Amino acid sequence: MEILSRSTQTILPFLYGALLFLFASVFFRQSASRKPLYPLLLVTIAVHSVYICSFTLAAGHCLYTNFYEFFSLIAFTMLCSYTAVEPRRKGLAAGTGMMVVLAGFIFQTISSRYTSIEHISDSQHLFESATFNLHIITIVFGFSALTLATIYGSLYLLLYRAMRLNEFGSFFHELPSLDRLERYGIRASMIGFVFLTISIIAGAVLTGEIVPVKSISAYLLDSKTLTTMLTWAVFGGTLILHRYKKLEGRKIVIFWMSGFALSIISMTVINRFVSNFHNFF
Repeated sequence: MEILSRSTQTILPFLYGALLFLFASVFFRQSASRKPLYPLLLVTIAVHSVYICSFTLAAGHCLYTNFYEFFSLIAFTMLCSYTAVEPRRKGLAAGTGMMVVLAGFIFQTISSRYTSIEHISDSQHLFESATFNLHIITIVFGFSALTLATIYGSLYLLLYRAMRLNEFGSFFHELPSLDRLERYGIRASMIGFVFLTISIIAGAVLTGEIVPVKSISAYLLDSKTLTTMLTWAVFGGTLILHRYKKLEGRKIVIFWMSGFALSIISMTVINRFVSNFHNFF
């Protein structure tokens, strides 16, 4: 299994790169054929599934003991989410597809470069906990949804600027309209908020199970917990402002993208240099 895991780990960045090249070809040259897109999309998802399974069997845990492993799960869930949202074989939007695959390519390349199989027997009992796995799975899907929201937001700002400057050329032919980009971003934000809520609740329950009562305050004041809660609050505030204050357009896009920036800080800088309680991420 270890050989299979290492082989698929090496192959994945090339598959994401090939997929990115095809999407970019359609995006920049609308005459390019879309036929190879969908089959390669499915092949990439299949190979990534094999990698996740083989790594889990070889290491004894899934890809969540550090943020390099975590990046691979985000790339996978983003690609699966995109395929589910735009399942039409002949109508894949090359603009959103290119941005999703670009993010997946970056995440997976970093993950493949720095991830190694490590057996963590001391924490095996925790990895077998249903609450722990619920906490991890939901936070992966949550961050993936927030990443998708940011992609839609970035495309929104690019298209908005082009329209204001009257530079709406063929470059934007493969992008959805502003209304659709905003709607997709709000949906992704809502999904991310729901999954983050579930993850926070599961994390609190898990803390009550494995941490002494006197140490719970350390969990609540942990820098990663605080940044995750702040990210959750930003996206929750985005949805409330959109629903009740009718905040929309460029302002709401910038609002939810600030939440994504917090999530990146939480996964990288806070994880590696500040947080002590979450010592496995």
